[in-house]
Amino acid sequence: MEIRIIAEGPADKDVTKAIIRKLTGADSENIITILPFDTIDETDRFSGNFSNWQLVLEKIADYSFWENAMTTIEGDYIFAIHIDTAARGEPKYDVNMPQRSGIVDWEQYAIELRKNVRQKMESLVPPVYHNRIAYAIAIEETEAWILPMFENAKHDTSSHAQPKEALNRIIGRDGKLQKKYINTAKKDLDYQKLGKALVDELKKCRKKCYSLDAFCIELESL
Repeated sequence: MEIRIIAEGPADKDVTKAIIRKLTGADSENIITILPFDTIDETDRFSGNFSNWQLVLEKIADYSFWENAMTTIEGDYIFAIHIDTAARGEPKYDVNMPQRSGIVDWEQYAIELRKNVRQKMESLVPPVYHNRIAYAIAIEETEAWILPMFENAKHDTSSHAQPKEALNRIIGRDGKLQKKYINTAKKDLDYQKLGKALVDELKKCRKKCYSLDAFCIELESL
């Protein structure tokens, strides 16, 4: 089976890919990244080696992309399409509900928001491909999928308005975690290592993050 990834950025791709390998048993050679390319820097921003939510939505709305992709696939396939929800109110994203204010049940919030974003994405994808897609919709950011490894909160991690800041804060105040999960060359979290750690604790993380569990369920069903 061939699996193709469309994701907002390298960190999102690394985490999504780790989950795919864990749940499908696919070899790296059978997992192809469409967005973003593996090597990016600031000069790549307008050369195709860059991705964000706008480019994800543009890509999946491009009918010629789907037609061309199908000519190079033999046998079974899955598309894993990642997007964060943090920018959902922006023009062209236009998924405004539900709001965060007044939330009591964070899992229900995650359920509703994921449903709305999935409907948005499905409206852009040609219907013939709908049953071959697993949607990696992260609420609010992909870091929300990782947080359950480091905290024992009773609520869903969608309660974090800025999961990346929360994750950086947790890792940044622990010397052992810094050595393990910070890429000193890039001065950022090491998402390849975090992805590997996540899949080792996937069962635990799925229980505390509805959007992660929903993506895993879609992968498993395909």
